[in-house]
Amino acid sequence: MIYFTEALGGPSYISAMSQQTYPAPFDSDIRIDYALIAIGVGAAVFAFIYLILF
Repeated sequence: MIYFTEALGGPSYISAMSQQTYPAPFDSDIRIDYALIAIGVGAAVFAFIYLILF
């Protein structure tokens, strides 16, 4: 395995990348997800009723 160092005796490239933090995907606002689900379900129910009545 090849390690890249910033300077002689410096931290390796891999350990420097492992120290970076990334936000978890579930940290987003859950209300947006629920709103999108409600819109999708509402549109599906509307389409179903429309197809039955007309």
